[in-house]
Amino acid sequence: MILESRSIIFSDEELFLALRPVIESRGLSSDITIAGVITRLDEEGEVAVTLEVTDSEPLEFSSRELGAAVLNHCIDQGIPLPRGSYKELATRGDHIALIVRMESGAAHTEIDINDE
Repeated sequence: MILESRSIIFSDEELFLALRPVIESRGLSSDITIAGVITRLDEEGEVAVTLEVTDSEPLEFSSRELGAAVLNHCIDQGIPLPRGSYKELATRGDHIALIVRMESGAAHTEIDINDE
C-alpha cells in the first residue's frame, strides 16, 4: 500500500483569514490588527493558537476551532481535500499545517520469487 502525505502550510495572514468567521462568531469585529501569532501544543498535545491583538486581549483558538476554520478555508479557496483522506493539524516551524494523508495502491504485489 502506498501512503501519500501532503502538508498545507498557512502563513500568519492566511491563518487570520481562515479564523475571521470564528472571530466574528464570537461577536468580535474581524477588523483588528494582529501583532503576532503564537502556535503551540496545548496540555493535551493538540495544536492551539493565540492571536496577539494590538489594543485588545489576545484571542485563543483550540484545535477544534482551528481544524474547522482551516478546512472551511481550504474549501472556500478551492484547495482539493479528498473526502476519504485522514486530516490532522500540526505545527511546521511557527506555522499551522493541515496534513492530508491518503492510502492508495495494492496492499501486496503479484511477484513470485520463483519466476526467474
